[in-house]
Amino acid sequence: MTRIDTIAQRLTSGLLPAALEGACPALPIHLLDTVGAWIAGRASPEGVQLHRLKGQGTHVPAVFAASMLDSIALATATARLTEVDDVHMASCTTPGAVVILSALALAASAASGPAGAIGPGRLAASIHAGYEVMTCLGETFSGPEILHSGIWPTLLLAPVTTAAVASTLLGLDAERTANALAIALTASNGRPGGSASAGVAAGPGTSARWLLLGMAARAGGAAALSAARGFSGDRTLLDGSALAALHGIALAPQVVESFLRRGSAVQRTSIKPYCMAKHNIAAVQAFRQLLEEGIAHANLTRIRVKLPPAHARMVGHDDTEASRLSRITSCAYNIALAGASPQHLLDIERREPVHSADMSRLAHKVEVVADDQLQSLAPQAYPATVELFVGEKMVACKTVVDAWGDPALPFDMAAARSKFRRLAGEVVDENVAAEVETLCSGLFDSATAPQVLWRALAGIDKAHLQRPVSKVPVGPPARP
Repeated sequence: MTRIDTIAQRLTSGLLPAALEGACPALPIHLLDTVGAWIAGRASPEGVQLHRLKGQGTHVPAVFAASMLDSIALATATARLTEVDDVHMASCTTPGAVVILSALALAASAASGPAGAIGPGRLAASIHAGYEVMTCLGETFSGPEILHSGIWPTLLLAPVTTAAVASTLLGLDAERTANALAIALTASNGRPGGSASAGVAAGPGTSARWLLLGMAARAGGAAALSAARGFSGDRTLLDGSALAALHGIALAPQVVESFLRRGSAVQRTSIKPYCMAKHNIAAVQAFRQLLEEGIAHANLTRIRVKLPPAHARMVGHDDTEASRLSRITSCAYNIALAGASPQHLLDIERREPVHSADMSRLAHKVEVVADDQLQSLAPQAYPATVELFVGEKMVACKTVVDAWGDPALPFDMAAARSKFRRLAGEVVDENVAAEVETLCSGLFDSATAPQVLWRALAGIDKAHLQRPVSKVPVGPPARP
């Protein structure tokens, strides 16, 4: 039996009952968080550009239509572009945008078909399946390492993840599920171009980074639908060296043996309280906590941030003019935001750098250094140590290993609602936001809830087509 067969058989058997029961409270939290990201992303300039691909230009046909597969592409891309969706540290993947939006699109489409509505249990199982596949294969492909060689783990695994979601939602047997996964793995690329800090190389027009992700998720949906109709793929892809050679990476296939045997991946996935690279969040939290202890950042002469070496190389830059993504990844920039402009910590647009005098002074005080001792904690955690200096004297130091939103300090529903309201509050009507929040909270209580929620999101989409781009609300998240 191949490793793909092993994954398929375990997917069709489902999560162990104890794991499923333990994970159930986390599902509505991650669902609400992901839908909030989609709402904010839909209102952003990049979200507007993406959704214009549904329209027809004077000489260019529309890229996307109203099909279910095209809906998957646009929805996953729109949520992921925000950089406020969830993240699994050990695999360096961001499952929620791909998994949850794919599941919602598929469930809503199925409810309109001859088979009727998908039961809440099947929907929950499909979401679990997606989280499990992306995170397990992300670890198998050494996601934290390949990120720094130009491969985006989430893009690489979006096809196979959506294939797992669709196969579970459609109730495919192990044979067809295995073929869906195999077809999808063949469609994987993972290289968006550009660096991990700045994204796709700068040039005229809009970056294709998020579009590529949506197209990858769409391919996974197509793989599952094709397998359901009898198409087969190469199910030995995870057993030999062909896939590893194709992407120039070394696999850790032994991780597959633990698939669906470690509890629920949803519970091992972090929620981000701020819009920034996950690699920066522990440092920003440590810095904010030191400021709350009464230290005035104006008096500081140096702020030294220690990070695991690979993290330091990725976020230890100050070229915030390069792109929106460069402002999201720069540690110095986000430390400065935390001290001088905390209301922008959840601003997903990051259109232009904040150029206040306080921001400039504070950013220039930040020094990011590699710390080999912190490396031993990665990738299961993304730790940081922040040291504050006045002159040559260190006046404060704090290390954060588990940041707020990590599995050890998880968001509860109250925190998820608070973040959702900040993201959605000024983007959509208050009553619409309240309706979506309620639907997300009760999604797994009714077979018709996914279709009702999808209609609500379609209404938001339609409303945005009729108005100019609106500003996404910002503001520092309140911490417990």
